[in-house]
Amino acid sequence: MKHSRRFATGWLPGFLLLALTAMAFPVGDARAADEFIEGNYRALIIGIDKYSALPEDKQLKSARKDAEAVAAVLRDRYGFAKERMIELYDEAASRKAVFKAFSNLKKELTSKDSLFVYFAGHGAYEGKIEKGNEIGFWLLADSEEPSIDPSSSIQNNQIRDFFSGYPARHIFLVSDAFFTAKLLGKTSAIISSKGAAKRLYQDKSRWVLISGGNFPEPDLTDKNKKGHSLFAWHLVKVLETNTTPYIILDDLVQPLAVRVSNEKQGKLPKSAPIIAAGDEGGQFVFRLLPEFQKEDETEKAEKARLEAEKARAAEKGKEKARLETEKAKAEEAAQKELEELERELKKAQESLKKGK
Repeated sequence: MKHSRRFATGWLPGFLLLALTAMAFPVGDARAADEFIEGNYRALIIGIDKYSALPEDKQLKSARKDAEAVAAVLRDRYGFAKERMIELYDEAASRKAVFKAFSNLKKELTSKDSLFVYFAGHGAYEGKIEKGNEIGFWLLADSEEPSIDPSSSIQNNQIRDFFSGYPARHIFLVSDAFFTAKLLGKTSAIISSKGAAKRLYQDKSRWVLISGGNFPEPDLTDKNKKGHSLFAWHLVKVLETNTTPYIILDDLVQPLAVRVSNEKQGKLPKSAPIIAAGDEGGQFVFRLLPEFQKEDETEKAEKARLEAEKARAAEKGKEKARLETEKAKAEEAAQKELEELERELKKAQESLKKGK
């Protein structure tokens, strides 16, 4: 009975722990009990084909489609919640709406959150790139050419200033449009390893990935790309084909650069920290939903080895328990036999005394 009471007392805290764990990590959530991702993932997705103030030959054909495809892969494979994604397409991506979205993010983001920003549309610049004094612009749905009214667009350094004021842990900007190189910092070699994602996640980051073009153009030479730009098509494919639980920017940028560079008309994408935006050496970490994860052969073999060792240890434990049980039974039988002999001896001694 004492054993039963001990069991019941230990069972209740265990049950409560399981219940609390289930509440913390509900079914369908990408997090696990040993998850190191702390905050939420948010996204601002902008794709503009239709420009109300630009002539017909300046209208685009793939920007909205590209942005929608990026938004879809983030939701479907990486668990970005729709309610935490701001999507602005064509006329909805006016200058007022985009500035409002950037302003609202400052109120919504926490110090643990990760923010992904994607822009596909017209980019432009004033000044001389070779002198490093160029000013980069994103043209929004109601923007005029910067040479006519630069205030109707949003400058690259304004975007940088928004990022520097955000409390988010990680910000990753992907620009399929011109982004001034003078805002790019120096990169250092990153060695991918099993623990790289966890280590790099801890420190703040402000990174940008740029396509190398002034605006997205559909790849009309390859029908398989379904009218997407080279950059967007390969970006989505890298994200779609990943099967590892966590990928850092190096895992994304390296294969993307190879894919795009191998195309005849491809331009080499560039990625680097954004200068003066609060980067502290960390990296944005993409978290793949569990149903798309696959173990590599090394991890699978290691898991099998550990399982085999566990099974062998369990067998040894059973054998040890069996031997101890047999030993206890033998000792008990010997004790009974000894007690019986002692009783017989006592009887014999009493009989001898009576005979006298």
